[in-house]
Amino acid sequence: MADLVYVVDSSGSINDKDPRNWNTTLEFLVSVTRLFTVGPSNVQVAFVLFSEFATIEWNLARYQDQASLIAAIQRVPYIGKYTNLNDALYLTRTQVFAPGQGTRQGAIKAAIILTDGVDNVPTNGTVLTLQNATACKNDGIRLIAIGVSTHVNVERLRDQIASRPAERHYHHVSDFDALTSIANELKSTVCPQRGTLATLIMCYYSAKKL
Repeated sequence: MADLVYVVDSSGSINDKDPRNWNTTLEFLVSVTRLFTVGPSNVQVAFVLFSEFATIEWNLARYQDQASLIAAIQRVPYIGKYTNLNDALYLTRTQVFAPGQGTRQGAIKAAIILTDGVDNVPTNGTVLTLQNATACKNDGIRLIAIGVSTHVNVERLRDQIASRPAERHYHHVSDFDALTSIANELKSTVCPQRGTLATLIMCYYSAKKL
C-alpha cells in the first residue's frame, strides 16, 4: 500500500515559457498514475496545488479507482502566480496525512514534488520551506522532488528538500516534454519491489536518513 501526494507547482513561470506546459504536466501525472493500481488496498493519491497559495484539490480517500482519479487530474486548473511550496508542504504534513483523512497504517507515505523554479512565498528561498520539508521527512513522508528546467535551485531541491539518498529521490529534466522519461523511475521509488536488496537499502535509508 502507498499513500501518495502529488505536490504540483502551478506558478506563472510554467506557461510563460510555453502555453502547453501545464497540459504537459497533467499528461505526465496521468502517465504516472497509470503505472499504479489505484484503490483502497493499493495506491491512494491526493493532490496539493500551489502557486501564490496552496490548496488541497482532493484528499487520499477521494478517488478509489484509476479512471476517476485520472479524470480529476485532467481537470486541475492552472493558476499562474507565485511559488508557495512552503504552504504546500505544510498542508501535506498537517492535513493530507492527518488522522482520519484517508492515510492508512502501514502504508508507504510519499509526496512527488514537481516545480520549475525556486519557492518565493513569503520570500525568495524562504527557510520556512526547508523547515516544512524536514518536518515532513521526520513524520516518515518520503519527498521525491522533480526539478524542471535550468531555473530550479538544484542544491536546495536535491540536498535540502528531497529525501535521502538524493540519487533516488531527486530527478532533473531540461523541460516539460522530458518528464515522460522519468515516469518508470518514479514508480520504483514510490513502490520498490519487495524482497530485493534494493528494497532493503531503501528501507534502511528511509529509517535512518529521512
